[in-house]
Amino acid sequence: EPDHTIRIVAALVNPIGPAPEHETVSILNASPGAIDLTGWQIADKLKNKHTLSGTITAGAALVVSLPPTVQLGNKGGIITLLDRKGLKVDGVSYTEQQARKEGWTVVF
Repeated sequence: EPDHTIRIVAALVNPIGPAPEHETVSILNASPGAIDLTGWQIADKLKNKHTLSGTITAGAALVVSLPPTVQLGNKGGIITLLDRKGLKVDGVSYTEQQARKEGWTVVF
């Protein structure tokens, strides 16, 4: 069960320009303390993963640029945040309708 200390708050799933585009996922630290993200991962619908590093300070949001290996499909998809033990911390989904709007950030 996600505890929502760190949560996925937004994603740019269909940036302007030809594919593969520069997709991003925004995560928020809702807790009063800094959290070390070393070893955490963002996974796409196909379970491709991008490993995070660094620290996210209390109340701060972090915009993570995804490599081309992790893809947020324009036909809808799932984004999962995993902690360093590989446990699901948060997960969101978006629809094809949300992904269709080029350049718009999907807010969760």
